[in-house]
Amino acid sequence: MISWIRRRRRDKQLAREASWVEERVVVTADSDWLSVVFEPMGAVYEIQPGENLTIVFEGPATDPGVVDRRADYVSVAPGLVGRMSAFDAAGDEIDVETGATL
Repeated sequence: MISWIRRRRRDKQLAREASWVEERVVVTADSDWLSVVFEPMGAVYEIQPGENLTIVFEGPATDPGVVDRRADYVSVAPGLVGRMSAFDAAGDEIDVETGATL
């Protein structure tokens, strides 16, 4: 009985993830340094002028993630049940919990 319940939960998770979408957002710093804040942890990554950062959201089509432009920084957050990853201009992955290059 327990294994059947675990299997059913795993099947539901696979079905939920099969309906997920992947969205890519490119954030570019035009003429000045730009801070990108990864929510909910609050890690900060600085983009040099002329460089960009690619944010990849994976989640339900209704709420894969959010990008909010503020006066002096950009805030990015995954959807409620989604995932988020980030890559710098060279293609290196950024740890969204610390803001450091992996």
